[in-house]
Amino acid sequence: MKKMKASISTKTKFSPLTISLFVVLALYVVFLVVMFLWAFLTASKGYYTDYFSFEPSKVPHNIVGLPKEFVLFQNLAEINDGFSDYTLVNMALNTILYAVGCSLSKVVVTCVVAYLCSRYENLFSKIVYVTVIVTMIVPVVGSQAAEIQLAKELLLFDSLLGMWVMRANFLGMYFLVFFSVFKSMPKGYYEAAKIDGANDFQIMVKVALPLVKYTFLSIFLILFIEYWNDYLIPNLYLPSYTTLSLALYWQSQGQEISNPDLQRVTYVMATVLLVTIPVIVIFSVFSKRLMGNLSVGGLKG
Repeated sequence: MKKMKASISTKTKFSPLTISLFVVLALYVVFLVVMFLWAFLTASKGYYTDYFSFEPSKVPHNIVGLPKEFVLFQNLAEINDGFSDYTLVNMALNTILYAVGCSLSKVVVTCVVAYLCSRYENLFSKIVYVTVIVTMIVPVVGSQAAEIQLAKELLLFDSLLGMWVMRANFLGMYFLVFFSVFKSMPKGYYEAAKIDGANDFQIMVKVALPLVKYTFLSIFLILFIEYWNDYLIPNLYLPSYTTLSLALYWQSQGQEISNPDLQRVTYVMATVLLVTIPVIVIFSVFSKRLMGNLSVGGLKG
């Protein structure tokens, strides 16, 4: 009884390391929130009414204050008409098609190949596994020009479908994630499905893949954020399909814009909101899904 009371009365003690990590994480979260609020307020201001000082010797008079007049939608309207050949609607559509298509093709191919390598242990699956490890260890340098030329020869250049095809590969860390998850599954699930008359394809689609849906969704979201923020690859491979991230880069550099005022900080922050808000919304919606863990139980005999 004394031991039980002692264990019940024992309080959790926080170590100095735990407290330090909590403080650092809290400061980091506060910094992110403050920066986002500043970007939102700046994007809502009129440059010549809130942010600009007509006297060269003075600094802008409303850098951190509330906007005198909420003009966020007016700023977005000017941005929409300020690019030479594109509108925000077209750029948003290109961004969605690029991010969703590339993420889906990448995660589907990676998941299927990892399942096959974990399920069927043979020489070919070992070669695939070693290839993934080697490509992660050995850096590939100087292949960009050759890749662009090959994409042109295969008619994959300047095509969203071509980019989806190019991203449909299994190389990278996510192959190892799927491989370890499939490897940890009891083989009894596959054997039970096979006894019930399921073929190999049905076992993969109806048994294995549903068990990794949370892993699939997590990796898809990570890849979606990566491709959503990507501006380099669309700039090199998709010259006819401008994305929001690429538009933000052009806007900050003064390229492809018909209105020089778009380089002002208020307009740049408005475009930043267009790039960041969808990611925040998607993560908020699927945050509970991402916390799901894969759990496998025993089979009833």
